[in-house]
Amino acid sequence: MSRVTTMPVMTSAESVSIAIAGAVTVYTKAIKLRFGEYFSLGYKAVSASSAPDIKIELEQSVKDVLPATEGASDANYVVAENASAIETSLITESFKLKALSPVASHYCRLKITGAAGNAADTIVTAFLNMTEDF
Repeated sequence: MSRVTTMPVMTSAESVSIAIAGAVTVYTKAIKLRFGEYFSLGYKAVSASSAPDIKIELEQSVKDVLPATEGASDANYVVAENASAIETSLITESFKLKALSPVASHYCRLKITGAAGNAADTIVTAFLNMTEDF
């Protein structure tokens, strides 16, 4: 039997509003992939002052461990070999939904990088959808 589970992507402070203030890199809180078979990511970036300009990548754990510090770079989390970025330069403010094909691993998280022209008030919201067999 299968069901679709939707989980909010959050910051290490448990917020669903992920601030990408200019040209910075933000790592979201790790999400357990459990028994997921099919995945998609819904996301939107907005800015009140100008257009956002961000890159979104999926990092996955190489071991069954959470990051040593949620929200920080961690050697146990990498972008899978030959994986494409979810977005290379997201500049629109419309909601998007993309299919994901993560490699087999225990956890995933987003690595969101603001480009040089990214607005300082950019906010990203995202949700991971997963079809689970149980």
